[in-house]
Amino acid sequence: MFFQVLGPVQMLVQHGAFRPIRGARLSALLALLLVHAPAVVKRDFLIEELWADQPVKDPVNALHLHIAKLRVLLGRDSGLLQTRKGLGYRMGLSADMLDATRFARLAVEGNDHLDQGRPADAAVVLQEALRLWRGPALAGAGDSVAIAGERARLQELRLVASEHLAEARLAQGQHVALVPELKALVAEHPLRESLRGLLMRALYGAGQQAEALEVFNATRGVLRDALGVSPSPPLRALHAALLAQDTLALNAPRRGLAATTPPTGPRNALSRVAPGSGSQTTGEAGRTGGLVPPLDAFVGRRADLGTITAAVRQNRLVTVVGPGGAGKTRIALQAADSLREEFPDGICLVELASLPAGAGPDRLVAAFAEALGIPDSPDRIPQLVRLKAALAGKRMLLVVDTCEHVRQGVAHTVDTLMRGCSALTVLATSREALAVPGETVFPLRPLPLGEAVELFRARMTSATPDLGWDDATRASAAAVCRRLDCLPLAIELAVGRTRMLTVPDIEARLADGLHILAQTPSPAPERHRTLYAMLDWSHDLLGAQEKRVFHDLSVLVGTWDLDAAEHFCADATLSGAEVVDTVGRLVGKSLLAPLRGAGSSRFRMLETVRIYAHQKLAASGREEEVRNRHAAWTLRRPESAARSGPEPHSGRPPARPTAPARHDAMWIARSQGACRHCSLTS
Repeated sequence: MFFQVLGPVQMLVQHGAFRPIRGARLSALLALLLVHAPAVVKRDFLIEELWADQPVKDPVNALHLHIAKLRVLLGRDSGLLQTRKGLGYRMGLSADMLDATRFARLAVEGNDHLDQGRPADAAVVLQEALRLWRGPALAGAGDSVAIAGERARLQELRLVASEHLAEARLAQGQHVALVPELKALVAEHPLRESLRGLLMRALYGAGQQAEALEVFNATRGVLRDALGVSPSPPLRALHAALLAQDTLALNAPRRGLAATTPPTGPRNALSRVAPGSGSQTTGEAGRTGGLVPPLDAFVGRRADLGTITAAVRQNRLVTVVGPGGAGKTRIALQAADSLREEFPDGICLVELASLPAGAGPDRLVAAFAEALGIPDSPDRIPQLVRLKAALAGKRMLLVVDTCEHVRQGVAHTVDTLMRGCSALTVLATSREALAVPGETVFPLRPLPLGEAVELFRARMTSATPDLGWDDATRASAAAVCRRLDCLPLAIELAVGRTRMLTVPDIEARLADGLHILAQTPSPAPERHRTLYAMLDWSHDLLGAQEKRVFHDLSVLVGTWDLDAAEHFCADATLSGAEVVDTVGRLVGKSLLAPLRGAGSSRFRMLETVRIYAHQKLAASGREEEVRNRHAAWTLRRPESAARSGPEPHSGRPPARPTAPARHDAMWIARSQGACRHCSLTS
């Protein structure tokens, strides 16, 4: 049995006879299984691709019916179609049962000959590879998103092989014969600079220097009009060599233009081809991908790390969510590093912090492509389609870091990629969940006090090894960690001050506020260089209503319930229901922490966050108004509770304020000088 996708999707049985495939959906099903072989293709992915345009009432049954038809079509080879219970289906192909796999192997072999200075051998092998093509790839298999991506990727591989064949023939002096062939390819792909460079060299070698120069001038105009860009440096260098009649430079192959190396790798070589002239494979990009293990030791969080790695093994999208400075990036990188062996096609870090808030989909997709080493392509294929094509079939982990300011765009991009790439896994970090179907959210809390102190000690020992560590220092370090809510970033910033202050000095200065951490020298990203910069990053992403409620809630010290927020923050311009909704959004953005225990839920701000929010309240000019409203509400609430009669129809005695509520009311009233009006007892 031999399968063909480099043209109409076909099955060849003994003696080269074709077995007809009746129906576009059956062709599409076979094509999807073939191009992902030998990976398991998930059932939901197949349903989405096969019936996206015409949903059916019972898609699972419809898929089972088509699988049964495919088994009948395979006949005695039906064992190739294997079911993975609870997962999906796979085609168990041997190494040379698919024309595209054979083509990719020959393309690699031809490229190797060319690299080793054997153009005649390269030409023979590449011509054999290109003869496997019978027309547009995957013809008759429909135009679903995944099929379109595979088709674009296969066409890219064909073009690269054609460019390499032209290189081999140029090296053999076949300039005249190549000119019409290259002109036809340039007409078909007018924005592909690599083809134009080959045509310029062929024309020059054929004695047509003026025409070669005109090709460059035409290229400059086409690129300017279509894309608003200038020719690339390699093409400009080729133009300069033409002007100088530098034969040595003109005959030197593989210098940027038409120098793409077809990928090597697993049996399914298709899934390792990155579209785009001159690109590296996503397999290579994934293995490097900017994922460099941090230099400092990973301290604590062993339970969290185990939970996250287990979640990544079991789910395709895991988002680590937590407040700024909680260590989301650090633990995600540690988890990814521990999972290296489980993702044979690599791990790639996609860093989004440098993108502006609300960046559009094009900027976002470009960031993914850059991280994966997929350059812009002159062919008009949408970059997102090219991304899906490059990642399809790969068992790869993308670590997508700092998503909160471009959350909607990330959600769309990740959802699209995962629907089209059944083996792809994403580990994201964000201050807010992505809200993508199937997302597993892991809330990362501040460190336990013991681990926070251990982090302080480890970083202090590295930064200032001459400082001692005794019981008094440990006690001061514990006080500092508590003051900083045990946030890893804040602890690291405090440790930075040990170069000039003792730990007890830092503890004493923190009692007067967080200003001591305002300008701590740090190699961290700008948003993490000071505590205020980290909080500014979150604050700037809030809407006007969210900012107002966030500022107002800063006068609530300790824990409080939703009733407190609703009655205290609501006024003529903001209803209680709107306050409740806004509190929910602030929880989602990791600026409020829910505390779920027995009874009703309670909430709190981390003390560092509350101090920051209170400073914003003071700067807004509304502090006195909010304090007066809060004082009145604080004094009214316990009295009304004490005076209230039995709840209607309940038969229960009047409600008594809970211990936390009474503690909070006393604390706040005392801090505002209002305690002379209070008569709260435990």
